[in-house]
Amino acid sequence: MLKHSNRYAATLVKGEDFLKDTGNKYRLISQRQYKGKPDKGIPAGVTVTLQIIEDNSEPVIDKATGQEKDNNLFETFDATIVGVSYPLAFHKGDYVALEEFKEEISYYINFNLILRFGGIRLLKAMNTQHNGGGNNVTGQTK
Repeated sequence: MLKHSNRYAATLVKGEDFLKDTGNKYRLISQRQYKGKPDKGIPAGVTVTLQIIEDNSEPVIDKATGQEKDNNLFETFDATIVGVSYPLAFHKGDYVALEEFKEEISYYINFNLILRFGGIRLLKAMNTQHNGGGNNVTGQTK
């Protein structure tokens, strides 16, 4: 679970800040089908679990102890790529980047970020172990 996720939210999720702080580079842990919420205008897609491999955020200081709190390096989180077909053409362990942050359908609730994006792409330079680098998957509104 992400630590200090409140730094990325204020009424609306600060998705671009999150992407910047994490370098928009993640390791794919798993993927599962997302059925969408047609009644709310959210198309089906794929929910991915990703591991953060870089954290350049400002340190968080514990008010009680004055000590620096742990950052999000190697933490995992879920993100949903809307408008894409399951399964994605990526493998467990691939390095990916998220595209087209969907602020209007992302939110923060009970200390959790619900993050939605319109695309995901393979980070070709970081993926020498798999063939077919450079795959981009972008959602399409139906």
